[in-house]
Amino acid sequence: MVQPLRLGFFFSVLFGVLSLAVTPSQARPLDEVQASKTLRVIAYLDNKPFSFMDKKGKPQGIDVEIGKVIARELGVEAEIILRMPGETADDDVRVNVWQGPRTGGGVGDIVLHIPYDKEFRIRNTEAVIVNPYFEERVAVAIHPELIAPDFKFDAFSETNNKEKKKIGVQLATVADYFLMTYQDGSLIEHIAHHTKPHLGVEEFARKDVVALMGTRSLIEGQLYDMGLKVPLVEPDMTGIVRKYWVVAMAVHENSRDLGYAAGDVITKLKDSGEMAGIFAKYGITYIPPGG
Repeated sequence: MVQPLRLGFFFSVLFGVLSLAVTPSQARPLDEVQASKTLRVIAYLDNKPFSFMDKKGKPQGIDVEIGKVIARELGVEAEIILRMPGETADDDVRVNVWQGPRTGGGVGDIVLHIPYDKEFRIRNTEAVIVNPYFEERVAVAIHPELIAPDFKFDAFSETNNKEKKKIGVQLATVADYFLMTYQDGSLIEHIAHHTKPHLGVEEFARKDVVALMGTRSLIEGQLYDMGLKVPLVEPDMTGIVRKYWVVAMAVHENSRDLGYAAGDVITKLKDSGEMAGIFAKYGITYIPPGG
């Protein structure tokens, strides 16, 4: 995911032009944010359905809407900045929370879609990872008329798969590793690999594959964009490296009060049902952390 510095510079300039106010060089506590009337929110570029640029060059997506609601509840305007990811999430926290990009552009007051992981939080001491708001899961989309709704991976083994049906998965992902090693490789002949998520969804839509395994929100969102509604199941995945993970937000260590205030907004969104509504707008099932 590393990007050339020249490309990073291009995006920094582009989104600097699109931003609503002069960007601060340092993250700010709550009182400074409210005094400025602007909350600087950073999310990932090209992370549909959570954050992406629409055809008019405007930031859209679930995280973008969450950022706008947090700003609204704090009585300020949202300045949304979308940035390319670094090589690791640690790089993203460093660049967007406390150091800033080497090419300029400043840090954010709040950074969204950060992994909520104990070891990750411990080693990133300059940032505070707070307010977990969504649980990502691995799931399988199926064509119920082509494969049994009580889906089991054994259906793709050589013994049980006389019709040579295939399951699709993105190459070099957690789901791919699980399928390739399932029962000592018993499914290998019936796995269809794709390099880009949309290619897998297109194969599934054409019924070239009868099932599609991957990140639930990514599959749901792309099927929704194509106008397809099919069951997504979460069968037994014993042995998978990671079946689910939680995303949260990051603030600077000196901006804890801002993090607490944003947390109150997240709780309000969950309790009122507005959070689920934001996810539903993009065709995604809202799964709260631990849900």
